[in-house]
Amino acid sequence: MRLFIAVAADEEVKAAAAEAVARLRRAGGSFRWVDPRDMHVTLRYFGPTPEEKLPEVIAIMKAAAAKTKPFELVYSAVSAFDTPQESRVVWLGVSEGKEPLEAAAALVGRDEPRPYTPHMTLGRNRQASAPPEFVAALAAEPVLELRRPVAKLSLYASKPAPFGHAYEILEEADLTG
Repeated sequence: MRLFIAVAADEEVKAAAAEAVARLRRAGGSFRWVDPRDMHVTLRYFGPTPEEKLPEVIAIMKAAAAKTKPFELVYSAVSAFDTPQESRVVWLGVSEGKEPLEAAAALVGRDEPRPYTPHMTLGRNRQASAPPEFVAALAAEPVLELRRPVAKLSLYASKPAPFGHAYEILEEADLTG
């Protein structure tokens, strides 16, 4: 199974993100959109992990949660990595709460070469570029400013499914720092 530790999005955030995805989907392009039920902000991706390593990963998450105080996130603007014209990943950004997310990501041992940019992935482009209609739609997306409390970390398993991958929360840990 593929494992990752994340902050789960609540129903209000998922609904707002789903509305943004619906608008962007109508703009065209060749995107694979994330199911709103699976939306989250990843702290660390472990990748394929043998089941016997599960207790170790849970311990990492619980140790990080014990050192992290509850905080607030503000989900804000929809944007894209690399550029709107070369939209590799479309995402919902975070305007407040970046510091505690970065600290939690460090505590769970995030070790990717790219700097950590807290975000919630909305979709991935199957092409090298996006059509002009999509770029315009992306620029027109409203800033959400959804303030949400964060009180726990979640350990997810990603499992193959007929439609791509299905996510399941295996364990959660309350923030008590």
